[in-house]
Amino acid sequence: MKRLSAAILAVLLLLLTAIPVFSIGEKMNVYYGTPWIDGEIDPVWKKADRQKIGWRTGGEGTRQPNSLAYVSVLWDEEALYFLFELIDNDFTFDAEPGSELNDCVYLYIDEAEIFGPTWTPGQMRSALTPALGKSVYAMNGDGPRDYEMAFSFDIDGHAVIEYKYVPSMAELKAGGQVLVDFQYNDANPEGFLDYRFNWSDEIGECDTDSASWTYVTLKSGGGLSSGEGYETLEAAAAAINRTPITSYMFREGTPGNHNEGAENIWDGNVGTKFCTSTFPMKSIVRLKSATVIDGVIMATANDNSAYHGRNPDEWKVQGSKNGSDWVDILTGDESFFEDVDFTYFAAAVEDTEPYRFIRFRNASCASGCCQISEVVVCSTDPEIKNIVMEEIVHDESEKDALTNYESMARAAKNAPVPEPAKTDVTAVPQTSNASPVRSANPVPGIVVAAVCIIFAVAGALILPKKLNE
Repeated sequence: MKRLSAAILAVLLLLLTAIPVFSIGEKMNVYYGTPWIDGEIDPVWKKADRQKIGWRTGGEGTRQPNSLAYVSVLWDEEALYFLFELIDNDFTFDAEPGSELNDCVYLYIDEAEIFGPTWTPGQMRSALTPALGKSVYAMNGDGPRDYEMAFSFDIDGHAVIEYKYVPSMAELKAGGQVLVDFQYNDANPEGFLDYRFNWSDEIGECDTDSASWTYVTLKSGGGLSSGEGYETLEAAAAAINRTPITSYMFREGTPGNHNEGAENIWDGNVGTKFCTSTFPMKSIVRLKSATVIDGVIMATANDNSAYHGRNPDEWKVQGSKNGSDWVDILTGDESFFEDVDFTYFAAAVEDTEPYRFIRFRNASCASGCCQISEVVVCSTDPEIKNIVMEEIVHDESEKDALTNYESMARAAKNAPVPEPAKTDVTAVPQTSNASPVRSANPVPGIVVAAVCIIFAVAGALILPKKLNE
């Protein structure tokens, strides 16, 4: 029996060691936004989920690390955008391009979702280094269809890297996922690697197995969402530059569980909620007067972090002039939210017609039991909306003046042009090795064939006689 137990234990250990080890703790939502690639941190980056690259996976350093690295990611229909913020007191860039003995970032992307051994078509690794002549270096696998990269250093010597990655095969759309990892190499000026930090990979196998990377999720928003959760209604409203309406008169709604009825989402208290398993779930209120709506803010409830799948997944916030005919103001799914507690999420919308009635309606959720703590609509004085949020319009020609900037177009433009081969007029003509060209005239061939036939016949007649003699 002991031998059998030992054998079973050995098999289990073998199976456990055969399973690829990958990080399950990292999670990143990638929000919609298009930054201008110039090495400066634009306001649009405030929408991004900024995270630390914190797992130490290598290096010879023995002292306390004096470096930090953060990553943020945005997306649009054309590209993924990466922002790396590097904090170090002894940057060094003396090694060859792509070497980890430069302070640099390795970016890993698996467009084909291999989730396994590297490097197969669709996977890539590029080195991004904030140094001229070394800024973008393709190390492994397939490169992007197009790219841009820019970097800068602030007054404290901190480095900023912006990188635009145009996928060669992946389609970017809301709800999609991309398998990635990020690695910061903290090099020592003495010529060795102090520390290697990864975002997803915890044991140092990201260069051989993409199963150690993590999927990031592309969130919807189309430029309307605030792009993150907020602790207060005021902070959420400020993020979209809108003024929330705080007074509502509840009319009717779907029955809720226990005391968690439809009226709770309009009470201004994130501690109460509307929770029900009855679909479609509805809640209707009346405003003091017909009002133009230009924003929507909603908040998660008290235990979304413990019970996933409770956020609304087919929701609509609608307006009506008469309480019967409803017009969609904003629609969405669970990607608008996160599985967090007491958190506000916001979206600006174009000015609507004046509505007297507002309805929240949701058709489903992943768990079958849906909850939401607050729904707030906004109406903002036009003068307030015009104060901020002015979009800066750029001209692509501006990038021609950037020094710390690289792109596929600039790289192609600056590539050395090979000199044309020079002709040596004193050279001796070379003898051709080409096969001789056969004559198109058939007469010589016919004559030769006839002579061969005559000799053959003569030989056939004379040879037997000679043998008989």
